[in-house]
Amino acid sequence: MHRMDTKYIITVDDAIRLLNDARQDYYVLEIASQRIGTYTSTYYDTNDRKMFYAHVTGRFPRYKIRERTYSQNGLKFFEIKQKNNAGRTFKKRISITENIHEASDWIPEQTPFHADELMPVLTNYFERITLINNEQTERVTLDFNLYFRTTEGTVTPVFDRVVIVELKQDKTAASPIGKYLRSKGIRPGNLSKYCIGILLTECKLSYKQYKPNYSQFIKTQNEFL
Repeated sequence: MHRMDTKYIITVDDAIRLLNDARQDYYVLEIASQRIGTYTSTYYDTNDRKMFYAHVTGRFPRYKIRERTYSQNGLKFFEIKQKNNAGRTFKKRISITENIHEASDWIPEQTPFHADELMPVLTNYFERITLINNEQTERVTLDFNLYFRTTEGTVTPVFDRVVIVELKQDKTAASPIGKYLRSKGIRPGNLSKYCIGILLTECKLSYKQYKPNYSQFIKTQNEFL
């Protein structure tokens, strides 16, 4: 829940090669006999998208507030992620059965926001494989088949060529997967699925400072089309 995150955008073909290369150093997390889970996340923001703009303009601390459902165990959580200027992510969550109202007292205790100024703005769906290194000091997630739905019901195409790899470590340390990606010339980026989804569905919003990350995401999807 308290960690250093490092994210990469790669193609499906790169992901297959990465998984083959990682066999000696990692094992696959299995939940309820499933190695691939389906995740649904609904993100909340203010009407003027304060959390979105904090991210794309590089402000700290910044927050993400979301509901997330995990298909492998059917659990649902309300989650808050905070990132500070040292690049460290702090995630807190509470179990819920319905929606934001169950967390209305908890939100202002953890963030500068109040529940009554927040609204659901975007839902994303994706599948995930999670790897754990042999020393159990690093978790790596590979997210794929990502798509988005707005609160009005507009649904994007499935981004089936893009895989988002995220290294989650207690502190920045040597990582076999990090080393493999560097050897292929793949560098980390400041990527947010929430921000990508907002830019895809609310094109009127400015993204000048975030354009390299957005462009890389689109380029990866289109590389083999």
